[in-house]
Amino acid sequence: MMMKTPLYLTGMLLMLSGISGYSQQHKELSLSHLWELTAEQYPSLTEKQAKIGESEYRKKELRNLAIPQVQLQLQNSLGTFEGTNGAFFPVPGVFNVSGNAAAGQQSGNHTTMNSFGSVLMDWKVSQFGKQQKQIEAAGYEVQEAQSSLEAAKLSLRAKTTRRYLDLLYTSSGRSWADRNADRVKEILDLSVSLAEAGLKPGADTALAAAAYLQAQAQQEDWNGKYQAGQINIKELAPTLVGEQILPLQQYMGKVFAIENSDSVAASHPFLQTLDKQLMVQQLQKEVIGKKQLPSISLLAGYSARGTGINTDGTVQNNYASGFNNGAQNYLVGVGLTWSLTGLYTGSVEKKRAQKQVDAAESRYQLQKIQMNTSLQALSSRIQAQLKQVEKTGSAVHKTTNAYALYLSRYEAGLINLTELLQIQSLLQQVEKSNIEVHQELWTQLNTKAELSGDYSFLFNQLK
Repeated sequence: MMMKTPLYLTGMLLMLSGISGYSQQHKELSLSHLWELTAEQYPSLTEKQAKIGESEYRKKELRNLAIPQVQLQLQNSLGTFEGTNGAFFPVPGVFNVSGNAAAGQQSGNHTTMNSFGSVLMDWKVSQFGKQQKQIEAAGYEVQEAQSSLEAAKLSLRAKTTRRYLDLLYTSSGRSWADRNADRVKEILDLSVSLAEAGLKPGADTALAAAAYLQAQAQQEDWNGKYQAGQINIKELAPTLVGEQILPLQQYMGKVFAIENSDSVAASHPFLQTLDKQLMVQQLQKEVIGKKQLPSISLLAGYSARGTGINTDGTVQNNYASGFNNGAQNYLVGVGLTWSLTGLYTGSVEKKRAQKQVDAAESRYQLQKIQMNTSLQALSSRIQAQLKQVEKTGSAVHKTTNAYALYLSRYEAGLINLTELLQIQSLLQQVEKSNIEVHQELWTQLNTKAELSGDYSFLFNQLK
């Protein structure tokens, strides 16, 4: 008894693990779970997330411009010091030489060391609201990036749903092809039996065999489509392993009542992205207007200078001499910077900015009209599609019953094989049409969910 207990426990563990592995392997993939897998690391979403981070740093950069700008300059140089009279424009840079002709004549040196250091603070205490408008515009750019992320999520959700529905469609088509092949195989076996019994001509066997080969060709076609769909679904969710089982009963089943939506909500990500773009353009126009105003700064500076030229005119050219004869100075003041040319050019920039605002507003209105029109048209189309699904399902039921009766009549010798194959072909077409109308209905529901921004209905249906 003691020896059997470990073996018993081992067997139970193996059985439970096998059951668990089987259930995990054959667990149906729901639409909501596929979306969760897709939304984790899909490149289009991570790109939009990076754009949000970039916009936030841009806003911080503009805030940092409000703090005083401090510059430190240190120099140590070797050069001549021959002075000259005259005036010049220090553009694009400044190269300053101060000295006199008498310096250096006593020692005969023509070069010496120099040192210079300075600290300058420029604090723009007033820009008359220009910086505040820039920060406000940057804030809307952050919101635009966030809305763009939500719009990308919605578009990716629609794409994921289309791939999911395509796989459901090909899976249903493959099942349809298998059922059709089984029916034709049953007809072939029956015709062979009747021909061997002398009740039907041998030509029936050849005709049934040809129909069976055609049904097998359809099977191969749908198998290829199904395998391609399995690969396409894993592009969105690379972590999926093996063949994915889908809820075909829900796909081909009855769709519950659907609420009609007359208009798209203003909070829809597609509209919000355009709305934030409009706000950014409006604030950019105000920023251009503020650029025409001056900036007021508090200025402060301190400098220290050394040179190898002594007060008596003698010159030293060793390295340490550049720190001799020091002089320290400071300077404080208030500065006003005003681009007078901007008073003229700013009016042209404002007109250009106004056109950009008009274009952004037109894009928003056009998107809103198109989405509302499409949503209303889809609502009407879906209601008609629901009735078509119901009637097509009823046609499948009646045609299936008729095929069973015709099969019995053929077996009893009351009809020929051609009539039976005709009713079988009719059943095949009705079943195919049933799959097509279901696929079209789900496709329209996906489009409606994208326009409304609400996928809760599809998630609840396909689970």
